[in-house]
Amino acid sequence: MKMLHLGKVVRRLSGRFSSRNEEEMDDFSLSRLTDAFTRATDIMAQENHFLMEKDVAGAAALLPEKTVLIEELGALVTHARKTGVRAENLPASFRQVQGRFMDIATQNRELLQEAMTTQEAVMKLLIDSAVEENRHGYGRTGEVGSDTSSRGVFSLNDRA
Repeated sequence: MKMLHLGKVVRRLSGRFSSRNEEEMDDFSLSRLTDAFTRATDIMAQENHFLMEKDVAGAAALLPEKTVLIEELGALVTHARKTGVRAENLPASFRQVQGRFMDIATQNRELLQEAMTTQEAVMKLLIDSAVEENRHGYGRTGEVGSDTSSRGVFSLNDRA
């Protein structure tokens, strides 16, 4: 599975907003942008905590809220760019918030990649185990030993 960079995701998701939402953003302000960066950073920090604790279910539970926050942030960033706002023209306090966001996002990407690598290893182990289990045991006639005539049929479910 290909891991997209956060910037690409934000750009892709920002295109999903209706014109009504763009009209609502006519009152764009630095405080709204800063708040969006802060809330997105906070949710990713929570997700990072869960991922460091190997609590995939906890991290996954944050996904809907994270998606909404990243979409909102993407829309605000797009709107800021359309109105000529650039990070280098904003106060140092904003650049500090943006820098923290980038640091947490980098850590988030690394932790998610690690979780995906772990998931792939677990799935390989389960598949190898299932195939091996089908190779040994009882044959079709009931004798103990390897049944080389079977094709190693197995199934996986979400209770693994």
